[in-house]
Amino acid sequence: MTANNCREFLLQQRNSEGFFTSGLSDSAVSTATACLALELADAQKYSQAIRRAREWLLSHRDQDALYGDSPESPANLTATFLAYTALVRDPESARQTNQTREWLLQQFQDFSFPAVKKAFLEKYGRDLTFSVPILALATAAGFFPDAKAAWRDMPYFPFEAVCVPEALFRHLRLPVVSYALPALICVGLAQQAHARRGLLRLLRSICKGKALRVLSAKQPESGGFLEAAPLTAFCAICLCSAGLREHPVTQKSLTFLLETQRDNGAWPIDSDLNQWVTSLALASFGQTLSAEEKFSYRNLLKEQQCKAVHPFTRAAPGGWCWTNRTGGVPDADDTAAALIALHTLGERSSDSVRQGLCWLLDLQNRDGGLPTFCRGWGKFPFDRSSADLSAHAYKALSLYEPMLPAQLQQRIAAAKRKILSFLGQNQQPDGSFLPLWFGDQTAPDGLAPVYGTALVLEHLADSGAPFLAAAVRYLLQHQHASGGWGNPAEDGQDYVFFTARCIRALQPYHEANAAIIRAQAYLQPFREHPESIPLEPVGLYFSQLWYSEKLYPAIFLASEEEQE
Repeated sequence: MTANNCREFLLQQRNSEGFFTSGLSDSAVSTATACLALELADAQKYSQAIRRAREWLLSHRDQDALYGDSPESPANLTATFLAYTALVRDPESARQTNQTREWLLQQFQDFSFPAVKKAFLEKYGRDLTFSVPILALATAAGFFPDAKAAWRDMPYFPFEAVCVPEALFRHLRLPVVSYALPALICVGLAQQAHARRGLLRLLRSICKGKALRVLSAKQPESGGFLEAAPLTAFCAICLCSAGLREHPVTQKSLTFLLETQRDNGAWPIDSDLNQWVTSLALASFGQTLSAEEKFSYRNLLKEQQCKAVHPFTRAAPGGWCWTNRTGGVPDADDTAAALIALHTLGERSSDSVRQGLCWLLDLQNRDGGLPTFCRGWGKFPFDRSSADLSAHAYKALSLYEPMLPAQLQQRIAAAKRKILSFLGQNQQPDGSFLPLWFGDQTAPDGLAPVYGTALVLEHLADSGAPFLAAAVRYLLQHQHASGGWGNPAEDGQDYVFFTARCIRALQPYHEANAAIIRAQAYLQPFREHPESIPLEPVGLYFSQLWYSEKLYPAIFLASEEEQE
C-alpha cells in the first residue's frame, strides 16, 4: 500500500457538488427526541417514521439495555432516559424496557418530577440549555402524572426576553447558551400555556406574537434549527404542547425531521458537517490537487461564505458554517478552517479572504480569545473564549498577514498578541490546553487535554510563544507505550485521530523525533487500510453530546503523510 491511501479514500467520499461527505454517527438522543416530536404532533400521520425510530432504539441498546450518545459511546443518563421515554409510550415497545426502567429507577430513586428534575439539574449545572428541554419533553410526553405541576415547577424559560433588541441579549444573563434561543422561546411558550392564570401570565402573553416572529425569523429554510434534530425536536414538542401544532414553525420542524431520518430509522446529531470536513480535507492535502481542481474548490469555498447578516445570530457577513445546508451558522472554527483551506489552494489577498479575516477579528473577545458564535456571551463554557478556536484563528490570521494592506496587518498583529496572551493565561499547570468542541468520553471529566495541546502546538508552530515548550513536554510525557496518544492516563485509550494530530504538532521539534517514529508505526496499519479505522466518538455537540465523524482520522492521517 502507498501513502496515498488515505487521500484516495477521502476523494472517494465526495458528493456530486464536490463536498467531502460527512459521516456522522447515529444518535440515540436525536432518534428519541425526533420520534417523540413526530408522535406528539400526529402519531397516525407519522406512524411509519415512528415505528422505524423505535425499531432502531430497541436494536441499539447495550448489553444492559442502556444507551450512549452514539452506538460506540458508554451509557449515560440523558440518552437512556430520552430513549426510554420514547419507547414506553408504545405498549409493545414498553414490554421490552423493563431492564432500562430498573436502571433509571436506581438513578432517580423514583419517577416523580422532583426526583427527575434534581438529577438533570445536578448533571448540567447552571447551564439549563439541555436540562430544562429534557424536563419539558418528558412532561409533554405524559411521563409525569401531574403535568400541570411539572410545567409550573421546572425552571422558567423567559421567552419574553426576546422582545428586547437582539444586541442586548448577551447582557440579559439568559439561562441558556447563545445557540439555544429557539429552545428558550419554545419551552417558555409551553410553560406559559400551562401556567396559572394571573397578571404575570397576562403580561407575558402580550409578548407571544413577538416571540413567534423572532422564532420564525431564526428558522432556516430547511426547517432545522442549527440542522440539529434534538434542538428542532425539542422546539416542535413544546410548540405542540403550547397549542401551536399547526404553526408554520412547527410544521417546518416536522418536515425537517422527516427528511433527515436515515434509512435505518435513526437520526444523526446534525444533518452533516460537509463544509467543515471539506475545509479540513482541503487544508490537509489540497496542495496535491490539480490546478483545475484547486480553482474549482476555491470557488466552492467562496460560494459558501455568508454574504448577508445571519438571521440566527445576527452575525455580519464574512464567516463560514459547518454545513452547506441552510441551518448552518457561521462560527470561528469553520471560518478559520475555510481560510486555511483557501490558502492551501493558492488563494491570497482576495475580497473574500479579507472579509473572512475581519469577521474573525470582530469576533475576538475582550480577554483576547475567540468564542464559537457570538462575542460577549461568556456566562457558560460553550459561549466563552477557548484555546482551540483561538489557536485556529491565530493560524488563519498569520497565513495572510504578510500580504495584506498595512492597516489590516496592524489589526491582525494586535489581535495575535491578544490571542497569545489569552493562551498563555489559559494553559494548564501541566502545560496542556483544553479544547471546547472535542473531548474524550473515556476520561472521568470528559476532557481531552492531549487533543487541545496538539491543536495549539500545530496552529502556533511559527509563533515563538514561550509557553509552547511546556506543551511539547506534556505531549511527550503522555505518549502511550503503543506509540499512540489519546486518554492521557497511562493505560488510557489510544485514538487514531489524536495520534495523527500529535504527529503534526510535534514535527517542528527535534526532541520529538523518536516519539514521532513510534507514533507513525502505530498508525501504519490504519494508513494502509483507512477503511479499518475504528469509529472514535471524540466530538462534542449541544452541551456534552458525543458523536463520531468517520472522516476525521483519515483527514489527519492524510495530512500527516504530507509532512513526511
